[in-house]
Amino acid sequence: MKFANLIPVVLLYAHTMLGQTVRYPISIPYISSGAYSKDFSTALTVQSNVAALASLEHFGAGTYGERRFMLSELSSYSAVIAFPSRSGNFAFMADYFGYNGYNESELSIGYGRKLHNNLDIGVAFNYYQVRIPSYGKATSYNFELAAIIHINDELHTGVRVYNPFRSTLGAHNAEKLAASYTAGVGYQPSDRFLSTLEVIKEDDRPAAIHAGIQYRPIPQLFTSTGYKSGNTQFYVGIGYLYKQIRIDMVAGFHQYIGLSPGIMILYIPTKKGK
Repeated sequence: MKFANLIPVVLLYAHTMLGQTVRYPISIPYISSGAYSKDFSTALTVQSNVAALASLEHFGAGTYGERRFMLSELSSYSAVIAFPSRSGNFAFMADYFGYNGYNESELSIGYGRKLHNNLDIGVAFNYYQVRIPSYGKATSYNFELAAIIHINDELHTGVRVYNPFRSTLGAHNAEKLAASYTAGVGYQPSDRFLSTLEVIKEDDRPAAIHAGIQYRPIPQLFTSTGYKSGNTQFYVGIGYLYKQIRIDMVAGFHQYIGLSPGIMILYIPTKKGK
């Protein structure tokens, strides 16, 4: 890595020294806000609220990749496979952040089901790892809980609690993985428009606000834009559905450090009767 490229890396990590923070892609609100909806949810939505699994009607899969601030050393990748069953719906999730010299990864198993027509719940069990080849690796096991309430066809709300007991990293318990709490609401006046508002609170950090809009002018075309406070992040995206494959091009923007391009690919089976 060139010395000039170290500057944004130092800026990114300097404010996280109080504890191991949760690494989110800059544009992750783009793939997550569909949780507060019945028509905009995708396989990747369960990354932000595992209770969204309860609404799954068929097999789905998705992957997302992002090059944060145009630096390969800060690349981030996510993948999800989700499928329904008679006893509830399941998902296998994987996340990776970093490069050969430093990386973080997480493998998860999620489960979601309906408790009532208007209430969905979910739980996920996570295996988290930080690896620095020169020093070895540290691992942690944790879990998350989530719920979504469908107030009516237009209004949906939900909560998520990630790692509430702050699991420790490594054998010496010297560092803890941060806990994260999210509450959000989505307003969907039609099957073409969704607006969302989320409050995200992570340990040792101020609460952040995420506001986003998704619009589908035709069934095959998807557009989105949003803003997340904290690090002042904007994002925009556009996607197209061709048969059973949807591809979205995404871009996140930081006011000082710059552009974070990303791509999302979804497999969406055709629903019965269509």
